[in-house]
Amino acid sequence: MLTAACAPATLSATDSAAPAPETPMEIDFKSATSGWSAVNDGVMGGKSSGGSSINQSLLVFEGVLNTDGGGFSSVRTPVSPGDLAGATGLKLRVKSDGRAYKFTMRTDKRNMFRAVSFNAGIPVSPAGEWTNVTANFDGAEASVWGRKLSGVTFDPAMVDELGIIIADGKDGPFRLEVDRITAVY
Repeated sequence: MLTAACAPATLSATDSAAPAPETPMEIDFKSATSGWSAVNDGVMGGKSSGGSSINQSLLVFEGVLNTDGGGFSSVRTPVSPGDLAGATGLKLRVKSDGRAYKFTMRTDKRNMFRAVSFNAGIPVSPAGEWTNVTANFDGAEASVWGRKLSGVTFDPAMVDELGIIIADGKDGPFRLEVDRITAVY
């Protein structure tokens, strides 16, 4: 079980056809101090702010979205390819603000020399309540810089970066607290 979210996950699953590992990939934040980096719309001239911190064994992703010139904020962390081999989704224990968030996952896929992101929706949960939700990989959408791509296949075994993004088109503050993230098989 991965208990330090600041380090890349290092499990032994090797391909997407492999059976679920004895110990599924899990990220909790009990001993984590960092390891998640922020990427906001400022990379394209936007004005949103956001980032993450580890607070009382929780990943806290918060900031302010500004749709004038952009409208997204994200955090991400590296994982080792193979950690999600055979996984069908990710289960989270979260306390949300009721806004729409997505998981972003990167693999070795490229389009025009740019990394392809695969997005899986995190179900919207009631604001202020701890809830278990599952983001399923079926239907994960491929995109580059927010533009959808077709014909690109998602392979969970090749994921080398996990992230959380908010880009719901609404200006204002956001906050998502995450207690743990666990692979679903």
